Amino acid sequence: MRKLRVHLVSTAAAHAPGSMRAYADTLLAALARHAPEVEATLHELDPAPAQGALARRWQALALPARARRLRAHPDLWHVLDGSRAYVSAGLRGAPVVITAHDVIPVLQQRGRFPAAPPMGAAARWLWRRNGAALRKAQGVICVSKSTQDDVVREFGTPIASRVVPLPVRTALATAVTRADAPSRESGVVLHVGNNSFYKNRAQVLRIFAALDRVLARRLVMAGAPPTRDLLGLAKELDIEASVEWVDGASDAQIARLYGSASVLVFPSLYEGFGWPVLEAMAFGLPVVCSDAGSLPEVVEGAAPCLSPEDRDGFVREVEILLRDPLLHAQRARTGRLRADAFGMERFARGMADAYLAAIP
Repeated sequence: MRKLRVHLVSTAAAHAPGSMRAYADTLLAALARHAPEVEATLHELDPAPAQGALARRWQALALPARARRLRAHPDLWHVLDGSRAYVSAGLRGAPVVITAHDVIPVLQQRGRFPAAPPMGAAARWLWRRNGAALRKAQGVICVSKSTQDDVVREFGTPIASRVVPLPVRTALATAVTRADAPSRESGVVLHVGNNSFYKNRAQVLRIFAALDRVLARRLVMAGAPPTRDLLGLAKELDIEASVEWVDGASDAQIARLYGSASVLVFPSLYEGFGWPVLEAMAFGLPVVCSDAGSLPEVVEGAAPCLSPEDRDGFVREVEILLRDPLLHAQRARTGRLRADAFGMERFARGMADAYLAAIP
């Protein structure tokens, strides 16, 4: 029986950190291991991103033309990043499926996030094109039911979309086996994320500043380098000496942080999926997160979910965990069990089924 030839179209830079690159790598590994009937090939449209805002904008506009130059004849194209869904206009000769991770810019434009910066005209234009591409696609794969609801509500996609949740990232799972298992440090609060407005990193600082310092000794902020505003806020809150900024952490470093911290605090304003929450649970790290977007769906009772604005609620839940070792151990076990539901095999089989459903 001939394999189904699926060509994956990535707009993420090769060897660059970030969730889109991680998605491509994880998908390739999952299909190779658990879906032998699928032959997946990766095409990188933007392997060396341009420097400077104007150059990057022109490069983004050129992506459909780059897609048109692909000399390939698959049974199915898969555009991996729905925020670049418009590249499908350049794909020829086979049906197209697109993964929708989130539609944050559209929700931002609708006023869902009052404190968010305004969207520029170029971004609005690109998302109109993304919406048109999603409506035309033979299939839309959503990383969560929350994202599926947003996509259907905002774009009215006529093709039945499918929810295929993410597993723990391949690179992180590999790092776990290589890294020496660290011991838990008491009083270490962890956050993993970038500086996008919806990650709500300023709220993480405010939550930590309000915690009992006997219980919470150190805050580790892993991800993007801190902005000037974040550094200023840490100084204003008088916590700068207790905050450790871990810039550009490797997967091995992130694995060690999940294994050594006391609690993950994650007060995001929105998450299409929320990979750090799943990863923390897989490592047995208790989580206190917001109730925004997909997060209640991901944790499903394995962690408290609060309004992202509820600083006092976050403080209360974190302090309860740090005071009660039995509760901490119970939440660690519950989180691991929940994370086990997001396995690589389930991911691969869900993707393979979505591919087969998209073939006329």
